[in-house]
Amino acid sequence: MNRSLLVRLLLLLVPVLASGLFLRVYYTPDEPREASLVVAMAAQQNHAMPELGGVTFAEKPPLLYWLGGAVVASVGPSPAASRVPNLLYGLVTAIALALIARRAAGVTAAVVTGVVAVTALQLYDVLIWLATDAPLVAGVALSLAGMYAALTTESSSGRRRGYLMLAAGLGVAFFAKGPAAWMVPGFAYLTVIVLERRWRELLRPQLWLVVPVLALLIGAWVLAVLGRPDGLESLRVLFWYNLVGRAVAVDAPAQFAYASGHLNSPGKYLLELPLYLLPWTALAIAALMRSVKHLREPGATGTAWRLAVGAIVPSTVLLSCAATARGVYYAPPMLGFALMTGLEFGQAARLGEAAGGLAFALTRILTALLALVVGGLAVLLSFAPAVRDTGHVLLGLTALLASLYAVHRALRARGTRERALRDLMLSVCVTLVFVATPLWLNLNPLVSLERSAGEIKRAAAGHPLVLLSPDETTIAMAELYLGHLPVVTTLSSAAVGPGDPEVRYLWLVSDRYRWKASQWLAALGYSARAGSETSPPILLPPEFSASVAETVIERPGGRRYALLVRAPAPVRSP
Repeated sequence: MNRSLLVRLLLLLVPVLASGLFLRVYYTPDEPREASLVVAMAAQQNHAMPELGGVTFAEKPPLLYWLGGAVVASVGPSPAASRVPNLLYGLVTAIALALIARRAAGVTAAVVTGVVAVTALQLYDVLIWLATDAPLVAGVALSLAGMYAALTTESSSGRRRGYLMLAAGLGVAFFAKGPAAWMVPGFAYLTVIVLERRWRELLRPQLWLVVPVLALLIGAWVLAVLGRPDGLESLRVLFWYNLVGRAVAVDAPAQFAYASGHLNSPGKYLLELPLYLLPWTALAIAALMRSVKHLREPGATGTAWRLAVGAIVPSTVLLSCAATARGVYYAPPMLGFALMTGLEFGQAARLGEAAGGLAFALTRILTALLALVVGGLAVLLSFAPAVRDTGHVLLGLTALLASLYAVHRALRARGTRERALRDLMLSVCVTLVFVATPLWLNLNPLVSLERSAGEIKRAAAGHPLVLLSPDETTIAMAELYLGHLPVVTTLSSAAVGPGDPEVRYLWLVSDRYRWKASQWLAALGYSARAGSETSPPILLPPEFSASVAETVIERPGGRRYALLVRAPAPVRSP
């Protein structure tokens, strides 16, 4: 990749990623748990597996926690420090795919591919979120770049470098999320081999270099895990309950019964795909529809198209048949959409085609709507009577002006495709940097678990705190923010007796309850109606019938905690 192209991508994408990574508190779901695991990894002696609440967390391999823990160990714990590696994941994703597009269809194709790979809604969400899906996407992108280089390079040394890059990408993907991470690269490679009838490629010695490299890396880690007292059970959780159990229903303990949550539904990914691809939906789907005519193209360009189709179609079919489904699971196949969108643009730019047609018109509209929606939410929060001050007003004005500018650039995207594309990309980047940033800053105090923890700490007033049947997020909150209180996770493990009147019991009332619009408006001061009036009442569990819900702590994200006082009533035998 030439230097000017790299500079362009960095100028566009570093601010986009940085604004989403470093200006947010930990948002639920998942981020508080992942943050606690990162902090624990920075402090623990055995780094083979992370720990949550002193218990081995074996649901995911440790790459996210290794890199995040290294940063936290150097600069201290904070949301920004925990997410520093995400900036690397995002840039690796964009640059790896841009390498493919640059060779196949030119500079314009490379820039488009890199931008779509970071700014398409589902990919953007994954790359700025503290979760294992971010390094997974980076590993898959690196794998695709490596196999493309290996398949389109004539020299033996170039082919060897390509396959070594493939091995590195597969290694990153595995240590991010396990063997399931190889699904998209594996299908993409086999698709190219079958469509191009390159059976001899399977016998190349450079390809088989991948096997010992991966065996060495993965084998060393497996041995390290087996060296732990719970090593065998950890591997069972990872490979059987987590991997197989998400694809098909298996007998598993309640905490590992993944098939009972995130249930799949017929056509889920196809129905939600237009949302995942926003604001590039129309262009990406148009590129997919036109991909059929490109599958027979000779040379490196045809191989790139076949690679993109192979990354999308087989994986979509397999994911649609799995027992569980989440939007983030579809992030790796979306890399194929980013690549083919860039390829289509690159070829059109070479021909000097005008930016016309239904797909381009819809993209202008969707890009403008994205700016309006994000800007509208930012303004709504900034001027809320309950939080209005000089700082919030300035944030709101910034969001408003930036949103209007982004709309202007989107709607004026005409002329040649290359010129129109510059306007569209500028609109999207302005939206994500200058419009979304005020939104993050306004949301932070509303959804912050640190704020909830502060309220809990004040209400506990120094008394010992027992977490009643806590979920992972509650344990993470306690580890991150309640360190100065004597906290235990269950009554059975409590150092204080259940009859101790000094004890306070923190009970998660609901982690699935979501605020209604009326509650949001009330909390922001737009309505005189108190938010608590629209919240369901606290119904204590039977064994706590003699207790009192002294304090209720509620966040808009749906978490409601009750701080109970007095000892639980004795459980009567039947």
